[in-house]
Amino acid sequence: MRVGTLAWAGVALAASLGSIACRKNEPPAPTTTASASPAEAPAPVAVAEELPRCRAEGAKLDIAGEDVVVGDAVVAGDALFTGLVRREGTKRAASILRTGLDLGSPKFIEIGPALGDDPPPVPYGAGNAVFAAYFARKAVEPSPKAARGVLGTRELRLVRLDASSTFKLEGSVVQQADESQAFDVAWTDPSAAPLVAWDEDAPLGPGRMLADRGVIKVQALTPGAKPLVASPDTSDAESPRLLPRKGGYWLAWLATKPEVEDAGAPSKATTDEGPGERRAFRWLELVTLDAKGETTSKVRRISSEKGRAASFELSKGAAEELVVVLQDEAAATEGAGARVLRYVVTADRVEPSDLVDGGVGTAPVELVPAAAPRWLAWTDVADHARVLSLSPGVLATTPPTLEPALDPTRVLAFAPPSSLFGLSQEKGQIVRFTCP
Repeated sequence: MRVGTLAWAGVALAASLGSIACRKNEPPAPTTTASASPAEAPAPVAVAEELPRCRAEGAKLDIAGEDVVVGDAVVAGDALFTGLVRREGTKRAASILRTGLDLGSPKFIEIGPALGDDPPPVPYGAGNAVFAAYFARKAVEPSPKAARGVLGTRELRLVRLDASSTFKLEGSVVQQADESQAFDVAWTDPSAAPLVAWDEDAPLGPGRMLADRGVIKVQALTPGAKPLVASPDTSDAESPRLLPRKGGYWLAWLATKPEVEDAGAPSKATTDEGPGERRAFRWLELVTLDAKGETTSKVRRISSEKGRAASFELSKGAAEELVVVLQDEAAATEGAGARVLRYVVTADRVEPSDLVDGGVGTAPVELVPAAAPRWLAWTDVADHARVLSLSPGVLATTPPTLEPALDPTRVLAFAPPSSLFGLSQEKGQIVRFTCP
């Protein structure tokens, strides 16, 4: 699923591309001495700092319930739909919160129980319709098979929400119930059946207790459709993303390979990723699919195989070309913060460029979906929020701005002409901002 989770916002300790700011640690401007002639004296330079563009409008919504977990959100028509898990009394439910764009008239659409660490439902807009995808499963007792590393299954359901805030089951796919909960859903046409993509562990090899790689599967929600493996045997794949294109879809995922020294033994650095994890290289791979999910191209590597891709989003440019926005943490190990890269992908080439050349913190960068303008939101290494306005071609239209009003806020959605919705992570409120 889209775990928000692309994941998802003072004076910065590291500057991002194009930001213009005064820093107290910079050396003072050169000064003239008694021997310097007027012609040799440096001309005075006026330095302008980009002013914040976002402010809170006053519209705030406290989310009823306890232990609330907020996921992704989407704007559809005159409403905001937000996926969440919350507890009321002894019941823990997966819900979609529907509100007006003024955050008024909130209504909870309870889709089903939330078990264990199941994530919030993910809302999707397709034409004039709104859907929600969520996991449905029964509590499973421990079994001898589970002890041997054989996992059970879970069901990913897609429901259509209607104007009366009820829902109807559109279809489902059965997945392996492993640790990953990543999936995506997309439509080539709002009236057509969607395609679902997810990752799961590869089948266990002879004598193996644990899977050694992940695979990406896709399945159309049509009668009789079966899962198809889209990633190659050579890839350890995770975190799929789908984007419709003419005649089918683009499908991308993150490929992973542990770092090793030249001799083939794990280096000391490979144990620093996290508890029980080795440091790994991560890069983006891409294929094209037809409308049924069959692959129609060879696998293409988009980003550097020596990179550390942390998250990414797929978007279309002004000419309907594929544009990938990717957060790469390779430079973060040297204290420079992560970068945000832009890749334009055509049939015969990949053109990389920087959107933000450093200073990005560890939280996932958010590419806020909207027709125009588009927004890129992130927190820098000092945990201050920044936003960048993007053109239809996913290019920066202005330098990024520091946004104190968004500290600490996770950006959720955008509604034209200038309303940005975010989750206040201090107060657990949904807040509407104006960002002209």
